[in-house]
Amino acid sequence: MARRTNYHRVSFSLTLLLLTVSGCQAQDAPQDHSCTLSGAGEFVKPFGTDGKNFNDGWGFQGAGGFAVTPDHGARLFLIVDFMYDRLDATAAALAGAQATPVVKTQLAPATAAHGDFTAVTLDPTVRIPATVRTSFYLSGGFGWLRRGVDFNSANPATLTQSAGFTLDRLATRSGALDFGGGVNFGLTHKGGLMLFAEARVYHGLAVNRGTTLLPISVGLRW
Repeated sequence: MARRTNYHRVSFSLTLLLLTVSGCQAQDAPQDHSCTLSGAGEFVKPFGTDGKNFNDGWGFQGAGGFAVTPDHGARLFLIVDFMYDRLDATAAALAGAQATPVVKTQLAPATAAHGDFTAVTLDPTVRIPATVRTSFYLSGGFGWLRRGVDFNSANPATLTQSAGFTLDRLATRSGALDFGGGVNFGLTHKGGLMLFAEARVYHGLAVNRGTTLLPISVGLRW
């Protein structure tokens, strides 16, 4: 049931990204349009408390939005960003969880654990043209962060064709701040499709204040 709920949240977030760009039309600018969509894979490095709990990992991100200023020099966009990352827990963090008296019996069989991090943020973004094909951008905003942890064990039931099963699943949700920047490079003279690279920081608030993630992304943007 929890896994199905997570799928619903991801589907809702992706739908939200698409709704932000519905009904927009392209402009005549060499690279930028009035609306934008992007997708990328990312390498993720955790910091803070979770820098000790998890190893580096991988994920993906998508974004969509629209321009709120005319195409004259620097341009302001309003962007909805979606991020999902998965990181394996360190051996020390797993051992520490298993030693906790309250959950010691339940987690004793665990052979591995991983964290999955999902964020949806609203990010005002300023794009600054450098050349006909190249622009730089800075962005930052606020949104929602879910931090989930799954504890897994080897599965002796080989008929299930599964590498393991979940012993326990925990999740915390809170607000989050994010900021970052990157570079766009147009792939055609006519504009439109761009290659981009960016670095961004996500920092959880309240119950997730120990979570700070640095995703470094490379992907395509329109």
